[in-house]
Amino acid sequence: MNTLPLRIYYEDTDFSGFVYHARYLHFFERGRTETLRALGIDQRALFEAGGGPESFVVRRMSIEFISPARMDDMVTVET
Repeated sequence: MNTLPLRIYYEDTDFSGFVYHARYLHFFERGRTETLRALGIDQRALFEAGGGPESFVVRRMSIEFISPARMDDMVTVET
């Protein structure tokens, strides 16, 4: 398992001050990228070698929102 600590910035929130629901997908993608990096997988090299984006296609996602994050909170993405 890889962990990625992230701080919630103003740009991540909506008018209510909570993280905008679609913004979590950005956090998940950062977690996935950092996990690949930790495994020694160079996404840029794969892409340049013709691996292309189809090598990293997300087929399905299921998200259950339990508690909202707010501006300046620290969250941890576990991948």
